[in-house]
Amino acid sequence: MRGKKGSWIALSLAAAVAVSFAVGMPLLYRHLRRSAAQESSRTPGDQLTTRPLYHDELVGPPLSFETPAFISIPVIGVNEEVREGSDDEDELYRLLALGPIHLPHTGFPGWPGNCVISGHRTTHTRPFNRLDELRTGDTVLIRNPRGIYEYRVYEVRYADPAENVTLQTGEPVLTLTTCAPEGRSTQRLVVRASLAAFTPVEELEE
Repeated sequence: MRGKKGSWIALSLAAAVAVSFAVGMPLLYRHLRRSAAQESSRTPGDQLTTRPLYHDELVGPPLSFETPAFISIPVIGVNEEVREGSDDEDELYRLLALGPIHLPHTGFPGWPGNCVISGHRTTHTRPFNRLDELRTGDTVLIRNPRGIYEYRVYEVRYADPAENVTLQTGEPVLTLTTCAPEGRSTQRLVVRASLAAFTPVEELEE
């Protein structure tokens, strides 16, 4: 009797497992298909919300200073157009006579790298005449058709004219240079500022 009873119990359990499998598998299959459909329906934009957008994703590739661009340093009253420099030395000095210039092959506003702008101290438009008055924390603004880039000064120093101040950096840095002391060019005054904020032109128009 015990053998027959054990066989009956085993058969009952096997039948129950088979029924559960038959009922459960279609439900599991439908759940997996629904999850896959939801995942595939997500747009690339949904996936990007998990991290902040980079500068180039927000505004596109960098603009050179061949487009209209201006530098403003409120604390010393600077508000000048910045022109793109040249590899030709004669052309470079001609452009410098018009105002500050962006040195070729250096960085662009908002992008990782060293954006270098140079200007006269005492001649022509002398845009950087009061550059030595800048102090740590002062604001320097670069404005172009993309918006306004706000930099904060973190270094003001004098350097040997032979020093290469155009070396690239991993972070967005702005370097301003001019001759020193005033009226001579035995040294170079160097001001460095780091990017603190960017305001897109769309927000400026609101």
